[in-house]
Amino acid sequence: IIVITPAFGFTSCDSFIMNNRRLRHLQAKKKGSTHNWNHEPFDFSSRIGWDNFYKEGNPSDNEQSLENLEYEWHSHIPHSVIVDAIAPTIDAASKYYNTAAADNQLPSILLVGTGNSALPRILHDAFDTPVRVTCLDYSPVCVELIRSMYADLCPNMDFVLGDATRLKETLNSDKYDVIVDKGLLDALMCGEGFDSDLEKLMVGIDDVLTRREWGMSILVCFQLSKSSREFLIESADRGRTSHNPNLFWDFDIPVEGSENGRATFNLARRCALDEKNRIVNVDHMITDWK
Repeated sequence: IIVITPAFGFTSCDSFIMNNRRLRHLQAKKKGSTHNWNHEPFDFSSRIGWDNFYKEGNPSDNEQSLENLEYEWHSHIPHSVIVDAIAPTIDAASKYYNTAAADNQLPSILLVGTGNSALPRILHDAFDTPVRVTCLDYSPVCVELIRSMYADLCPNMDFVLGDATRLKETLNSDKYDVIVDKGLLDALMCGEGFDSDLEKLMVGIDDVLTRREWGMSILVCFQLSKSSREFLIESADRGRTSHNPNLFWDFDIPVEGSENGRATFNLARRCALDEKNRIVNVDHMITDWK
């Protein structure tokens, strides 16, 4: 049984709200900024709150550039860091899928709680090989917004209206080579009973992430407490079987330029264990796992 203290949830949600105010303050001070996305802090665990965020964030009735329609949470973590981290996975998946046995499918990336970030279009065009990007969000306003932003520009992008705490049912048991959470975990932890939602999210990620050794889950979020790290590690361990390799987490990976922000960069990789519980396939790792 995993127990998460209420302080864990409160700290993350409180940071989410404070960071939101700080971002608006910095945007207001930035001379010449054309970013029109304005809003007040709201209940980040509320679907209605998010619908209103996407409806009211950009008050202009004029046609807007993508840059003005996009809004970044955890902007201190550059998108290039995510691209570089998952590049080996995309390369490994592409080589496998180019074989006849794999029927030439594309490497796949799932973004959970996509929001209106620029990350989907950046990932869509970031690699030498084509990739399929799936944007999932539970706000219908958000899904229609990003569809209007990216559908014509990104032919290999899908838009799914669905609940990230029900990934297996929502995605019909599809498998993805990479899963990215950039701010969703923080939002979930603002709700009552967040521990249940968090567990459902992690179980779902384990369900829909490829079982192959290149599978990777990226988590960009506020600083994780000891209890939250233990929760993620134990959640990953519960899903392990002889046919289901573990997800091994690496927390607080240093990111140059992120020192002034509150976000942390974390990732988990699929790893098989040998008969002595030693990690195999370490040649695919970004770091040495302990």
